[in-house]
Amino acid sequence: MMQGTRLSFKIKVNTSGLDFDVANMTFKVNCPECQAPNTVTLGQVQREETVTCAECNKAIKLVDKNKSVDKAVSSVNDAVDDLKKALEGLGR
Repeated sequence: MMQGTRLSFKIKVNTSGLDFDVANMTFKVNCPECQAPNTVTLGQVQREETVTCAECNKAIKLVDKNKSVDKAVSSVNDAVDDLKKALEGLGR
C-alpha cells in the first residue's frame, strides 16, 4: 500500500485574448439631423468628441452624461486586468 502520494503540476494560462480596451468597442449612433447611422467608439464618447455624420456632414457632439461611459469603461478595463492577473497567478 502506497502512503500519501503527492502529485504536483503547473497550470499555464494563455491570457493574450484578454488584451483589449473596451474603449475601442464600436456602436452606432443616429445623426440627430438625418437619422443616418454613424459608427463611433466608446472612447470617442468618453472624450466627448465631435464626429461628422457620414451622410449629411453635420457635426454630432458626443456627450458622456454624468461621465457614465467613462466610469463603465474604466470599471470593465479594471475588472479585465484583475481577471488577467488572477489567471496568470494560477499554478504559481
